[in-house]
Amino acid sequence: MAEFDRKIEAVVDITRPAFEGIEEFTPKEVGRVGEAVAENFLSDSGYEIVERNWKTPFGEVDIIAECDDIVVFVEVKSRRVLGRPDDIAPEEAVDADKFERYGKMIDFYKMVHEEAELVRLDVVAVTFLSERVAHISHLEGGYWWDA
Repeated sequence: MAEFDRKIEAVVDITRPAFEGIEEFTPKEVGRVGEAVAENFLSDSGYEIVERNWKTPFGEVDIIAECDDIVVFVEVKSRRVLGRPDDIAPEEAVDADKFERYGKMIDFYKMVHEEAELVRLDVVAVTFLSERVAHISHLEGGYWWDA
């Protein structure tokens, strides 16, 4: 996994009843809920959400946000509570291939949005500890691209 500039961790109480029964959700449903939790966390942390699920010829960006004049591409990885011997933390699922693909998506974004001078890639990992509690790890600055 890449090195990051900073790691922010939080445990959040999820009060929305839509997450009830998350232990029965499919991986895709867990991912969708994780993206919603990540978006709320980023918004509460001062990020402005610009796009969700932005599609490119190279793949899809989960969240594009802005903070302090920096465009931030956010890869969200979500898991239900860890505990089985073969479980890995969600952020460990972001491998070199994923970073390479994000590099292409960011280059494409910068062609379409010439005003984007500085772009950063972050990872937000969401682990659902129960139906109401999630652990969030926000890893900032895995890679930077400038104009």
